[in-house]
Parts: sequence; structure tokens; C-alpha cells
Amino acid sequence: MSNSMMPQQNRLKDRLAQSKPSVGAWLMSSSPVIAEAMVSMGFHFLVIDMEHGAIDVSQSETLFALAERYGAAPMVRISSLDGDLARRLMDLGAHGIIVSTVESAESFAEFSKSCFYPPEGKRGVGISRCNQFGDRFKEYLMGFKPVLMAMVETSEGIHAASDIAALPSVDGMFLGPYDLSTSLGCPGDFNSQPFINAVETVRSACRANRKALGIHQVEPVADELHNRFDDGFSFVAYGTDILALRAGLAGVRDFIGE
Repeated sequence: MSNSMMPQQNRLKDRLAQSKPSVGAWLMSSSPVIAEAMVSMGFHFLVIDMEHGAIDVSQSETLFALAERYGAAPMVRISSLDGDLARRLMDLGAHGIIVSTVESAESFAEFSKSCFYPPEGKRGVGISRCNQFGDRFKEYLMGFKPVLMAMVETSEGIHAASDIAALPSVDGMFLGPYDLSTSLGCPGDFNSQPFINAVETVRSACRANRKALGIHQVEPVADELHNRFDDGFSFVAYGTDILALRAGLAGVRDFIGE
């Protein structure tokens, strides 16, 4: 891999800090062919879903390399505040971590220590893929900072949104619409008042702390991306590989019949 493909500064982190719109692909399958087909479309980042997807740590390394090849920042969604898993993924080349179901600033602050090198944190220093097996050791050690996104998916997370957004280690807040609406008692109803109020709470917290506001636009409808950015979101995950496949085959049942 060429030097230009390995980060010394995190371009996605810079983009989010500048409030530039960022659109990403979301991968649930472990197929490198599907991953490459997606990132070749020009996405700014690729999220590898290790919460609900079928991807393990060893497979993620190949997927990171494919994302880098097309200039997409490799991101990973993990299911808990697992610092050991996060730093292992970053050693393999992840540019950032999205953590599911964050409900307190204190727990996220402790987790983030595993993602930064001393003196900011306690990430272990080693020779690995992230620093091109030592060829860019000092550049990576001194220059790279991960993107850390806290997913707000519960009513508890909404209550803690202001404190979470105020953390220096947090680059943005990411809404999981289905889990959040379910937690609020209106599963899948994104027009309900409780859901709208919760989104506004997180939006206000991000705005007050100059952090990125993110959301998963579950349905892959390109025209709706403009609406997301008009609503103040700057970090949008667009559909999933599986949903895009199913959307491409929509309507075939009408011809197949029972």
C-alpha cells in the first residue's frame, strides 16, 4: 500500500470539524466485493457494522484496506464501550469508532482513553498496520487522532446528550433512529413528537458544542440526503449493503407471484 493511503492526519476528523457534509456507506456483510463496489461510488467513509453485521476482527482488516484504496475513511460500529476492541481495530487501520448505546459522559470518557496515545490516553504503542508496520511509526504516533462518535439510541442517552457532546474526545453524536424510537415507545415512527423532541435535544447539544450531528438514513433514497443536511446533519450513513441490494430488486415480487 502506498504511503498516501495511510493516514498521518485523519481527513474525516478534519472534515467533521469544518462542518463539511460527509456521506458514508454501511456494510453488514463481510464480502470484500460488496465493500469495494460500495466505496468505489465515492463515499467519504465506510462503516463496518460489528454490532448487527456478520464481520469479525480478522475480516475487518481487508475491508479497511479496500476503503483506503478509494479514499473512504474506514469506520467501525461496535456494540459496547469496549476499549480493548477499539484499539485493536485502530491498530488494524480503523480511522474511527462509532459506539452503540452511549448513555453517560463518564463511561464514554473512560472508553476514549483507550483510543488515544499517552499523555491523552492509554492506547498501547506497537508496530502494526496502522503505522505501515513501522515505516510511518512516528508520523502516526504524533499526528493521528481517531474519529469517535457516540450513538444516542435510548431515552437515557438523550438525557445525557449535552454532557456527552461536551467531551473533548467526542467528534459527534450519531442517532440510531430505530433503536431510539423504540426506546421512546414509538418504534419506527420518526414523525412522532417524542422522537422529534429527542432529535432536537441532540441537535442542540451538538450545535452548542460545535460537534457533528449524525444519523443513519436507513432507506437508500438519494433525494432524501438533501433533507438530512438541511436538517443540520453533517454525518449521514446511507442505507446498508443489504438494503441497497433489496432496493435494487424491489418490485420483482409483482412478477414472480406466489
